[in-house]
Amino acid sequence: MKILSPLLSSGYKLVVENIVVEVEQWLSRLKSLPSIQQTTVDKHEQVFQMYTGDYLGDCDYLWAESERERLRRLWLHHAQQLSEFYIRNESYNAAIKVQEKVQELYADAEDNYFTLMKLYELLSNSAAVEEQYWLLKKMLQEHLAVELSEEVEVWYRRWKQANAIIQVDAFN
Repeated sequence: MKILSPLLSSGYKLVVENIVVEVEQWLSRLKSLPSIQQTTVDKHEQVFQMYTGDYLGDCDYLWAESERERLRRLWLHHAQQLSEFYIRNESYNAAIKVQEKVQELYADAEDNYFTLMKLYELLSNSAAVEEQYWLLKKMLQEHLAVELSEEVEVWYRRWKQANAIIQVDAFN
């Protein structure tokens, strides 16, 4: 890498050679992915795991915000496709891992909590369903000052009611 200043009054020029830019590498791999199938899911998983957070996430550069948002949306879209593939193939634990990473990086994505609630229900993990419900409720109140959506509330009430019936049957 060299910094050149041909004319002192005209500014500087940064010349970079043989530099690997992680974001460009990630974008290139994402764009070259084949459709998700059993034979290609490992490649998708690798590209999904390459993303470790927002572009220049440690820096509060206003000029980087649009690129940060674009890359985040691309990753979230890919995460959704990967999760849906796992769900269609009944690989619920793999789908949970995808959703947990999404939640770790973007804690204010309401759909993520709801998806996790439904996945945990499929695995009969009542404690995890409850935990996701309360985490969602807390996040919405603290970060966004809103209540749960009607869809989530209705689903949760039905799930609680069905769970209560199962518990009663177990004691009879």
